[in-house]
Amino acid sequence: MWRLLRTNRRFRRLFLSEAVTSFGETAVYLSLAIWVKDLTGSDAAAGLVFLVITVPGLAAPLLGHVVDRVRRRLLLLRMYLCMAVLVLMLLAVRGPGQVWIIYLVTLGYGVFSATPVRPALLKDVLPSADAAAARSLIITVREGVRIVSPALGAGIYALFGGNALAVLGAGTFLVAVLLLASIDITESDPEPAGEPFRTSVVAGFRFIRRVPLLLRLALVTITFMAVIGLLETAVFAANDKGLGQQAAFLGVITSLQGGGSVLGGILAGRIVQRSGEMRASSAGYALMAVGLLLCLFREVPLFLAGVVFFGLGLPFVVVSLGTALHLYTPSRMQGRVNAAFGSVTEAAQAMSIAAGAALIGVIDYRVMYLVMAGTAVVCAVSNLAARPPVPEVATSVADTDGPAAAPADAPERKPVPAAGPGTGTGAGTGTGTGPENRAGDGAS
Repeated sequence: MWRLLRTNRRFRRLFLSEAVTSFGETAVYLSLAIWVKDLTGSDAAAGLVFLVITVPGLAAPLLGHVVDRVRRRLLLLRMYLCMAVLVLMLLAVRGPGQVWIIYLVTLGYGVFSATPVRPALLKDVLPSADAAAARSLIITVREGVRIVSPALGAGIYALFGGNALAVLGAGTFLVAVLLLASIDITESDPEPAGEPFRTSVVAGFRFIRRVPLLLRLALVTITFMAVIGLLETAVFAANDKGLGQQAAFLGVITSLQGGGSVLGGILAGRIVQRSGEMRASSAGYALMAVGLLLCLFREVPLFLAGVVFFGLGLPFVVVSLGTALHLYTPSRMQGRVNAAFGSVTEAAQAMSIAAGAALIGVIDYRVMYLVMAGTAVVCAVSNLAARPPVPEVATSVADTDGPAAAPADAPERKPVPAAGPGTGTGAGTGTGTGPENRAGDGAS
């Protein structure tokens, strides 16, 4: 995994830009809610920050369509620059009358997060053999910065005010611009407008449906996300009623989960390479099931061990999904396929979060943990028992530039030529079943 950072200069700089922007995102937007609370005194107004940032996800299929139609490196550069300018608008916030600016910046963060340009660009940067290692590194750095960045962002706001947050956020995007501008990337040609707009926008959903392995991973993920949102509410009740701890102890829980995810991120890439996406994701669900079951206990050590196990298992699922989407989706379908996958799973999670908020006053929090653990077990068994055919790898320009050698113990995968321009309605799905309409989204 670390070899990739040493030997691939282009990925190394993309990785650094990902680390910098991940730090800026979590440090700034989580502190925006605190800022709104201070300005308005309203909990509802502060909570609206988290709603606003999710709204652009509803347009993810449209954003994915755009990503497949343009030069991605240029699009990402422009997005970084626009975000730097947008975040600097926070310097104009002086009182409750300018709260709308905070919401506008939050909306910008939502659009940036919902646009699948970064995973799509990665397809053209990385040889297929490095897909799992790259995803492993990315989730490791994301989870690592999330351990410290929220507290650091809140501390900067408390000490220096919102203006310092604006400078911090804009600075991270400008650093990302410099890193990305220094990379020479050979991109696949943008997808030509050869099919009706409505057909193209929903192509990602069709593609997933026609690739059995992706469909299985998607259905299992949706099942899990449809209950895991209960955790957002249940953890508060567990901390208070189960462990008898003060609210500040939630910081310990969050940090330990993040630490488990960092360790899981380091291990996940190698497991995916050795065992394949289905078995690796099954292992992730099993680890999370163990963690959720341990959280049924009221003893603090057992509960915290469960938190670590949950964090450990999560990257196995995320890296498996990201690797499968990277390998088996043609380059100029990456935007729409990632967007389709993300929009459905996020919708399922949002519904389960709402259900958790409604049910916490009616049922014991341990019932919620038990439901989540049971669902994780079902997901683990389902993926372990499933035997969908391994699709052919959709090679990219990075493979033709000089693909890395596949690991000796990696599952055998057959390469299929990268989709070229003008294949919007005629490329294969990568299932080895012959020509059919190309339909087309890891994951932060």
